[in-house]
Amino acid sequence: MRAGIGAPPSAWFDPLRAFALVCLAVGLVWLAAPRPAIAENRATIRGNYYREASTRVVQPMAHITVDAPDERLTLGATYLLDAISSASIASGTQAATGGDNVFHELRHEVTGTAGSRLGEWNLGGFFRYSTETDYLSRAGGLSLARDLLQRNINVSLSYSFAGDRWYRIQNNTGAKRPWCGGDVSIDECRTGSHGANSNFLQVHNVAAGYTHTLHRTVLALLNVSYSHLRGPLDNPYREGFLGGIEETHPHVRDRGVITPSVRWMIPKWRTTFEPFYSFYVDSWGQRGHTPEIRVHFRPVRHIRLRARYSYYKQTAAFFYRADGQYVDGDGKCSRAAVFNCATADVKAMPWDAHTPGIQLTWDFDGVAARYRALRWLEGGFIELTYNHLFQDNRFGNARIGSIALSFTY
Repeated sequence: MRAGIGAPPSAWFDPLRAFALVCLAVGLVWLAAPRPAIAENRATIRGNYYREASTRVVQPMAHITVDAPDERLTLGATYLLDAISSASIASGTQAATGGDNVFHELRHEVTGTAGSRLGEWNLGGFFRYSTETDYLSRAGGLSLARDLLQRNINVSLSYSFAGDRWYRIQNNTGAKRPWCGGDVSIDECRTGSHGANSNFLQVHNVAAGYTHTLHRTVLALLNVSYSHLRGPLDNPYREGFLGGIEETHPHVRDRGVITPSVRWMIPKWRTTFEPFYSFYVDSWGQRGHTPEIRVHFRPVRHIRLRARYSYYKQTAAFFYRADGQYVDGDGKCSRAAVFNCATADVKAMPWDAHTPGIQLTWDFDGVAARYRALRWLEGGFIELTYNHLFQDNRFGNARIGSIALSFTY
């Protein structure tokens, strides 16, 4: 079979196989590489919290890395749980829950990573498995980075692929059927296949980075990424917002992001300024602008503070209608047939947002050095973060917080 779009992913990229090859490659090179300085093993537990008017997300996460035995080979594993609670009308799932009830959903995600630092080179790979009530996702990726000019310059390149299977919960009994998009009859939608009339969403991501030390206190960075998405890209539950019409988006989306940034440290003030700007563009006609400023400050030796402010503004997708007067089209949604499109997705609408936030980090090194019984805390820290999102859309404002506890071992 000729590899290409519509072919099974195993014909041109198998993320699990690629991850295994990365582990094998860095393991073989590790045997021959000179021994660097001993690195550290680390375990981190993090709890994230998101709350808006109709939705609450609690997200515990555990992450562990092991140097085997040093930075020439580092293995990692992460487990993440999303516990989502949302009003069924607000989330568009009233039919699936049998009325206006609180809709609960759990997402489980497991990620394995492998990385290696070999002189001026950094190699990496990952494999991620994620599952929820109505979707299943597998993703994998490879990365390569190189230091140049005595580590004053770093260039990087990465590629990742995700393959998702989407389903629709039919009723409050939990029965589900494959979902191929609003312009495909659910009776004609297939799973276990690829291409047209399939519930398979494929996502390709390519990213490149450039970092340059301009001065001993100034670092310039530039990151560019491109994504190609093909498959069902609409939500199977939002027909309640559209008068019974199923949401229908194009099945192809190309998007690019460019992010220049600077980090400027002022040692005398114990302060680092980090301004950056991100510009987003996609084939749906959307544009997004995100200027942000972060200020890092160390008031005392083992305390770090970070304040941030971010502004976000986006334009509408070409098929968005402010009056919401969509019709139930009988063909594919595209620029040439906009009348076949329909959306109730906030991400397809024009809106803007302001996000101020603060972060406090306490390093345990001071306590570990002072008390012999607490030396096991050396290298550890606790981190508290809070952001408040003021957004101009139907979701309303949101509170976002996290707490992290990290130890070396």
